[in-house]
Amino acid sequence: MKNNAVPTSKKFFPGILPLVGQKQYERILNRYYDLYANHAMPDNPVLQHHLVQGILPGLAYYQILREDGKSQEEALEKIDTFFEEIYTGYAKRMQRLGRLPFVYPILRAYIKTAMRQYPADGWEMEWQQLDGDAVRFKMNSCFYYNTLSAYGAPELTTSFCQIDDNIYGNMSNQVLWQRTQTIARGAEYCDFCFANAKRAVK
Repeated sequence: MKNNAVPTSKKFFPGILPLVGQKQYERILNRYYDLYANHAMPDNPVLQHHLVQGILPGLAYYQILREDGKSQEEALEKIDTFFEEIYTGYAKRMQRLGRLPFVYPILRAYIKTAMRQYPADGWEMEWQQLDGDAVRFKMNSCFYYNTLSAYGAPELTTSFCQIDDNIYGNMSNQVLWQRTQTIARGAEYCDFCFANAKRAVK
């Protein structure tokens, strides 16, 4: 049953309904409501946005899958498939952008602005390079990983990491998406690199 007092994701819930059917949809939605009601919301509205749009809905789906007998691997595979489906439209838009002959400088400016969505009270970030050759930065802490770990589900973070891989991995032959490690996959930090393919060291 919809609770108008609780904000919900406009991407996650409409996307999951046709995939799981009405009965399971309502279970996932109600679990999300429970998670939201019992979560100590941060003051930062950007962190609230991440919780409402991604973390808590994803966790609700994951918990229901596990309770229904899915193994960790099976549950994560279902979530990966679902995330790939609901972000297909965005990935295609980025691919269209990637066909522009001057896409790298556009992407460089976009990333600098987009990082405002990852504030310091959720992510400890270090800029390493921001020039015509590459955009590189490290994340030494991750709000998604820390939050999901507190719920006993750090492994779910990898599914959110995979969204980046799906969107940027095939975005353009002019931009090389390079990420060798993530906190969610056992590393001490996440490394991100968008390299200008025209200047990339072979």
